Amino acid sequence: MIVLGHRGYSARYPENTLIAFRKALELGADGVELDLRGTKDGKVVVIHDEDLKRLCGVDVKVSEVSFGELRNYRVQSESIPSFEEVLSILGSDHILNAEIKEARVAERTLQLIDEFGLTRNTVVSSFDHQLVVSLIKKRPDMKFGFLVGEELRNDPISLIERLLQYKPYSMHLPHQLFDYPIVAEKIVKLVRNAGAKIYVWTLDDPNKYERIKQHLDCVITNQVELFVRLKKSA
Repeated sequence: MIVLGHRGYSARYPENTLIAFRKALELGADGVELDLRGTKDGKVVVIHDEDLKRLCGVDVKVSEVSFGELRNYRVQSESIPSFEEVLSILGSDHILNAEIKEARVAERTLQLIDEFGLTRNTVVSSFDHQLVVSLIKKRPDMKFGFLVGEELRNDPISLIERLLQYKPYSMHLPHQLFDYPIVAEKIVKLVRNAGAKIYVWTLDDPNKYERIKQHLDCVITNQVELFVRLKKSA
């Protein structure tokens, strides 16, 4: 079982900041999950939202400011890091799940992962399924995962079957899927038969974890210390 800190140790520290990533690793997470976007001048930065309203209380879009300008804003006293800054604190034994929020940063994202020598232990995921398909074809040596969420409401089985045709490394499933055991069981079977891994997001409930852990390869959680303890006691 792999435990990844969702946006770092975001239950206790500002999400997607260097302190959140450092604390997740210090406290025993196998690695971290993070979100990637691009600034006006093409810098890949680690932030979930397209703007700074929720995190900084200002109506500023990340894509409309330079990296230097972005540095003027704080997330609870922490700056918004570049992807390079986060990569620099990861060791070769750490696992990274890099979620691409904008297709335009994909090429540079893969380039940086290569440059930092972290290709082997990195999974690149996205809700942009077309993007993931193109990346799988372009870089068969890298690990890619399909993120799925709301679209599971329509025809979940067909969706998963279609995505698995592209032979991803992993499927990234919302923990809510497991509230529907019959559908979840079918999807787990499909994923396993395809030889793909199952990453679940964002799971903070230890009781639910105990019920579904036999199906999982990776838990993405805000509650890093709690899930590190659960893993150790298994």
